Amino acid sequence: MKRNTNRLIFVSSLLLFVGSLVGIFLSFDYITNETINKHGEINVMPLLEKEFNEEKLSFSYIFVNNLRVVLLLSFGGVLTFGGLTFLNLILNGINLGILFYDSLLLGDLKAFFLLIFPHGVFEIPGMIIAGAAGFKIPYEVLRFALSKKEEIITEEDAKEFFKLVSISIVLIFIAALIESTITLKIAESLR
Repeated sequence: MKRNTNRLIFVSSLLLFVGSLVGIFLSFDYITNETINKHGEINVMPLLEKEFNEEKLSFSYIFVNNLRVVLLLSFGGVLTFGGLTFLNLILNGINLGILFYDSLLLGDLKAFFLLIFPHGVFEIPGMIIAGAAGFKIPYEVLRFALSKKEEIITEEDAKEFFKLVSISIVLIFIAALIESTITLKIAESLR
């Protein structure tokens, strides 16, 4: 991949990470009633139920949901000059940070990693790469506006954009397969 694409991947990664930190900090003073049972003990079930209810278990639901996110990250950036991509990366990071903090609060980081890691190895890079795609076209337009290149969008730029989108779709497809099978079995064993 080109050097500029690597920069965009770094920016996407950074935004997802910053969003995760924001999610953790937003969660500091937040404890839901479902988290603490009637005996005053912390309960891990809300985390499992939030992430793995019956509706969210099928491959098609998971894939279509994540495909929407990837397409919004990729093409939303083109339509809003990177604004939707920026916002979506931050919001997805916030969700991840909240899940992490909930697990930390519940004293069960093992459950967090068992429920996120198997499919997250593919899903998170897929979203980061989709974010890089969403920043690609605005970045190239900005370079043109600053007279750092002669054409607004070259054929090579378009190919790079669609390559990034394709890679992210393949990654979330693999992630959906893993989430609907392996992660599901792990979640069932934790109940």
